[in-house]
Amino acid sequence: MKKVLILNGSPSGDNGNCAAFISKMRKINRTLDYEVIHLGEKGGPRVAGAFWAGVKKKIASCDSVIFVTGTYWDSWGSPLQRLLEEITDMEATPAVMGKPCAVMVLMHSVGGKSILSRLQGVLSTMGFLIPPMSGMVYSLVSDIALKTKNTHAKDFWQIEDAELILANLKTAMDLKIEWTTWPVDKKDPRRKWFK
Repeated sequence: MKKVLILNGSPSGDNGNCAAFISKMRKINRTLDYEVIHLGEKGGPRVAGAFWAGVKKKIASCDSVIFVTGTYWDSWGSPLQRLLEEITDMEATPAVMGKPCAVMVLMHSVGGKSILSRLQGVLSTMGFLIPPMSGMVYSLVSDIALKTKNTHAKDFWQIEDAELILANLKTAMDLKIEWTTWPVDKKDPRRKWFK
C-alpha cells in the first residue's frame, strides 16, 4: 500500500476546518496508507528542531505528500510557511525530486486559487512532481451553494473532487523517471549574503 503523508498547514492544527476536511478526505480513498501531521498546534506553530527533523524524515520516506492549508490574508498558514523554510535544504534532493504531491486549500470566500497556484509553483521548483488535476480549493461559499440544487454545481470544487486528485496522485506514484536537477548550493541556505 502506498504511503501518503498529509501535512496540515493550518494554525488550528487538529482542531480546525483543515483537520475536518482531511478526516473526510481520508475516507474517500481507502487504498492508500495515510499519515497526518498537524504542523500547527494550540498556541502557535511548532518550533522544536526535533519535530522538524522528524517531519523531514517522513517526507523523505513517503511515496507522496498532500499539503493542506486554509487561507490567511491571501497566503497559506504560518505553520506551512515554517515547513517550507525548514525543508529548504531538501530542494533537488532524492527525498523530494519527482515525489508526487497534491495541494488542497480551504477558504471562506476568496483568495484560495492564487494560494493553490503559488504553492504548486513553490513545490515544483523545490522538486516535487505536480500531477495533472492535483489541486483544489474548497470554500465556505461552495459548501453553502452545493447544499441547494443548482445547475452550476459542476463548476464548483467539491469534496468528491478529492477522489480524482487521489487517483491522479496514486497514478503518479507508479511513475519511475530519472529526473535531472539544477545545481543547488547545499552549504547553508540560511547563511548571510547581504553586507
